[in-house]
Amino acid sequence: MTTDTMGTTETATQATAKACVAAAWDCQTHSFLGSPETVAANLAELPDELVGRRVYMLMIQGDSRAEARIFERFSIEDTEGTVAGWDEQDMGGLVTQLTEVLVSNRGVHCPGEQVKAALSGERELSIGAPAAAPSTAAEAFGPVLAEFKGDKFVQATVMVLC
Repeated sequence: MTTDTMGTTETATQATAKACVAAAWDCQTHSFLGSPETVAANLAELPDELVGRRVYMLMIQGDSRAEARIFERFSIEDTEGTVAGWDEQDMGGLVTQLTEVLVSNRGVHCPGEQVKAALSGERELSIGAPAAAPSTAAEAFGPVLAEFKGDKFVQATVMVLC
């Protein structure tokens, strides 16, 4: 029994490592601006395959506050994951900063780990308990964006990492 468990873990780790290598050459950024309703509709239209990645994040800037969430599964096969997040008044140049991290990485290291390392030194992230990983973009991003429904204008950026 131990051998089977270890073999499964080893195979899962190999699959995750392989996915991270491929993802290092396929990072994506999607940004939407407008009313919360319009942005929610655009986020829901993103391909559901994006939330199948091991690490991706959502950053939202509203009228007077901002939120960011990092969605992470520890293995590509995991059906559960965690969501780390923080709130700020303004995202400032965060999207540009993280883009620079990815460009300077040049496909060498896992993009999710590179972004998490860049954020960890600057922000105190609150990490939620493991829960079922979202299976659609609407399921992942809708609840966070719903918190901005009273705003007149929002910007939402999704970074698809690894």
